[in-house]
Amino acid sequence: MTRILFIHGYIEEPTVFDRLTSLLPPTEQIRINLADEFRRWKPSGSVNVREVAQYVIDQYAVNADDVVIGHSMGGWIAAYVKELTGAAVVQIASWTNQKKILFPTHNLSILRVLFLSGLTQSRFFTELSVRQYPFDESRTFFQTLLSGSRQMDRRYLWFQIQTLFAKVSPLSVQPELRIHARPDNIIAPPDEPYVEVPGDHFSLVFHPDVVAAQINSLLSGSASGTRQRPDN
Repeated sequence: MTRILFIHGYIEEPTVFDRLTSLLPPTEQIRINLADEFRRWKPSGSVNVREVAQYVIDQYAVNADDVVIGHSMGGWIAAYVKELTGAAVVQIASWTNQKKILFPTHNLSILRVLFLSGLTQSRFFTELSVRQYPFDESRTFFQTLLSGSRQMDRRYLWFQIQTLFAKVSPLSVQPELRIHARPDNIIAPPDEPYVEVPGDHFSLVFHPDVVAAQINSLLSGSASGTRQRPDN
């Protein structure tokens, strides 16, 4: 039986998939908690997304018969899981090109200071980020994520930042399905063909039926996962 594995995004928890999972086939579903895996792994040195993907593969015995669904950073990890195993991958609000991450800097030296010092976990920073967030639909959800991040281990935050931005060998494969909302202000839309859905970066939370329909079409073999975004 095909397994579906879910990998959440930056400062998220597996609960980000709560509204989506019940709309997908009743097969074995595994939601990976990266915070738990970080505590088990305890990497002592620097990491990149490929190494994180290999860890996930080893821990969950991922193989080519599996389907991996990743949101945001989780989709980035999933792409390298595919690279290493051949598993089918669905990316939601994610990327295969790090330049698509809309962040003020990608410089790891600067980011290391910001995150290990705790500056990004300050009340001032989180409240400013919420005030500047442009989407009413998901503002409260976004605020909840930022509030939760203030309690996260700084080493875990740094682990995630390295997963996002550390240099890594280019991908030689592409996901079976890209799902993206064009207004997403966290990740820019892919240059490659993708299926456009309503909402913003958190379309899987606020429009799970639309997202699930695309995934179910792929799983049933009735969609190629490469439809170009609509022109209107």
